[in-house]
Amino acid sequence: MAKILLINPHNPDFIFSEERHIPLGILYLSSSLKKNGHEVLFIDVSNDQITAVSEKTKFNFEEYYKSKMQKIISDFKPDLIGISIHCSVRFSPAIAIGKSIKVDYPLIPIVFGGIHPTIFSRQILAEYDCVDFILQGESESSLIELVNAIENKINGFNRIDGLAYRINGEVSVNKKEKYIEDIDGIPFPDYSLVNIKDYYFNTSKWINPRKLPINLSLYVLSSRSCPRQCTYCSMFLAHGRKHRMRSASNVVDELEYLYFHLNHHYFSFMDDNLTLNKNRTIEMCNLIISKGLNIQFDTPNGLDLNTIDEEVIEALINAGLVRTCLAVESGSPEIRMSINKRLTQENIIAAFNNIKKYPKLAYNVFFIVGFPNETHETLQETYELIKQLELKRAVISFATPFPGTKLYDECVANNLLIIDQANLHNTGSFYYANDTPFIKPYKLEKQDIIDFRLKVYEELGMLKERADNHD
Repeated sequence: MAKILLINPHNPDFIFSEERHIPLGILYLSSSLKKNGHEVLFIDVSNDQITAVSEKTKFNFEEYYKSKMQKIISDFKPDLIGISIHCSVRFSPAIAIGKSIKVDYPLIPIVFGGIHPTIFSRQILAEYDCVDFILQGESESSLIELVNAIENKINGFNRIDGLAYRINGEVSVNKKEKYIEDIDGIPFPDYSLVNIKDYYFNTSKWINPRKLPINLSLYVLSSRSCPRQCTYCSMFLAHGRKHRMRSASNVVDELEYLYFHLNHHYFSFMDDNLTLNKNRTIEMCNLIISKGLNIQFDTPNGLDLNTIDEEVIEALINAGLVRTCLAVESGSPEIRMSINKRLTQENIIAAFNNIKKYPKLAYNVFFIVGFPNETHETLQETYELIKQLELKRAVISFATPFPGTKLYDECVANNLLIIDQANLHNTGSFYYANDTPFIKPYKLEKQDIIDFRLKVYEELGMLKERADNHD
């Protein structure tokens, strides 16, 4: 039996928000590790940071490490430490954690996981000695293999799927090829790893038509990956190209456990394409109702507009959907075609007409601007669609060229990047919410893209809201 310490890093640019989240990926890893006989401990630096700031205490990582982490590591004596980096902004804190640990415990191997190290495996290992391994993509199986290799002192790193490591000082990266086919067979997330009450926060402003007791949202992942091949999307690097679905009964069994055993009533489905299979969606909704689960839920990653007909929306709302997001991306058919977003203007209008039949359903709409072939005309088409849909809210992001995507390849080939290409792995702001474009379109200037977003936000009355929310 090995001892594994899992760590969720803090946010270096933290602007106070009460909202807390239990990291689902870490709970999945813990379940798989425990199923294979290993002992797991978890330090949530991110949640401790929120607690400190909410108590009007300044969070200082160096002090936190000395007062808490150092003792935990000394007492637990882990055989491996895993640090999860679910977005680029957490990379620099992860490095700070790794460096601090290596000073005091140089012999404990450290493995990074998450989308950022998946994309930048080779660069990170080449630059940072505090990182010994990186596991690319979903890692429930590969982490077990790594733990077994370390525990049994087996030099078989070259056989572990998706593992990046050093050999004789040189970085070696095993291609990620294996993805779990039967995801019903993955153990449910390990909520024994956390005290759920440590994550409670004030949700009094949340939409709550059923007047349920809500303290936070628990994440649920009912499927992995997405069969669409949008040129800008990097999630296939984590989950592969094949869309794999849990059965409706398996998903609802998890919800049932969380509802009755943890007395929880609010959930967020984190799927990249929740409603791709209509029959499964409706079956899942019907099971939620038939099992007497009086819950509410949202879909932060959006719903596929091609799948939203009246029957699906009605089923979701009857089961408890109260908030969703809709990814239109562009009002220009030309832009949508160029990014392989297979979505027609007719389907967009039809989906919104179905959604608007349920005025109590809250929704936000995603747009991305600044793709290589963006023009003043295509921006105007996006603006006109926003007006036509009578949107009250919209999220307008700048196109982000993640390495490994077709968008990135096009930008590199045509010298469109306006960021330091060689240092992307150290760019904590390299994500969709960034306030500066990463691409200079062929026929536009950087400022054109910035001005367009400001114009839309101003007309929607969202500038003050964004300032109030520090968004």
